[in-house]
Amino acid sequence: MRSLFSLFPLFFFLFTFHGATGNKLIRNTCKLISKDTPKVKYAFCKTSLEAAWDEDYYPSLATMGSVTLELIMKNVTNTKSYIEDLKDDTSEPDLNACLSDCLELYSNTISDLEEVVDDYKSRKYQEASEGTNAVLTSLTTCEDRFKDRGLASPLMERNNDAFQLSTIAVNILKMLS
Repeated sequence: MRSLFSLFPLFFFLFTFHGATGNKLIRNTCKLISKDTPKVKYAFCKTSLEAAWDEDYYPSLATMGSVTLELIMKNVTNTKSYIEDLKDDTSEPDLNACLSDCLELYSNTISDLEEVVDDYKSRKYQEASEGTNAVLTSLTTCEDRFKDRGLASPLMERNNDAFQLSTIAVNILKMLS
């Protein structure tokens, strides 16, 4: 029993160091990305990745890329459901048309992201980056639909979050290439 207690400081150090390394990697990577890409806010990057980081992950840039792609997929999937709910609740024709366009864009984005994840797992970082850039285009197009009709976008915050996450992923993919 005594030997088990003498190992506790070692285990504590290892688990603390492992988590600290992951957080340091996140902070440093987010600093680089937000410096090079002003559209990505450091606080958003750091908070998003730290919240999603699982202490079981080995702290590496490749793992961070995988986590970021998971976050994008969750965001896009949740936003697609949110758009469906908004469409059910609106009878305003211009808003409904914009939501229909965005729903189609988000449906295509989910398919694109599935391919991005496959490319990422195969370490085809250039292809994954191109697919992630297509996601960025879809998000921008969705927002443009509302602007073109003079409407305030009910998706602006969600689109912005997905845009920042996708931009983070593109930057990580560049670092991995």
